[in-house]
Amino acid sequence: NSGVPHQEIGFYSEFSKQKLKALIADYTVKEVKKGLESVMKKIEKHFTKEQNLFTVACLTMQAEFIKQVEGYENLMKLCYPDAGLKFSFSIAQIHAIFDGKSQDTKQHFSLIESVFN
Repeated sequence: NSGVPHQEIGFYSEFSKQKLKALIADYTVKEVKKGLESVMKKIEKHFTKEQNLFTVACLTMQAEFIKQVEGYENLMKLCYPDAGLKFSFSIAQIHAIFDGKSQDTKQHFSLIESVFN
């Protein structure tokens, strides 16, 4: 939070629409997948004996990551309402990344998701 009202963000050079476009262009689905898979490997290493804990950790991480992405996209809409700025990846692609990594624990997902919902 810079203390700048959202209506005025676009008038500051350090918050320009072009800088934001360049920043979000770095976050391709390939880069996001690579980063998420790296974190999931580290989590999996610690929970190899407890498959259910790994599944819960992945679901929690997925939910938090999606919440953050949606929050950033909402801020972009709020600050640059006519720019149509958003990440180049979709929420469905995020789900696919997590589902792909968790194929061997897929049977646990529906049970655990029902607990969270």
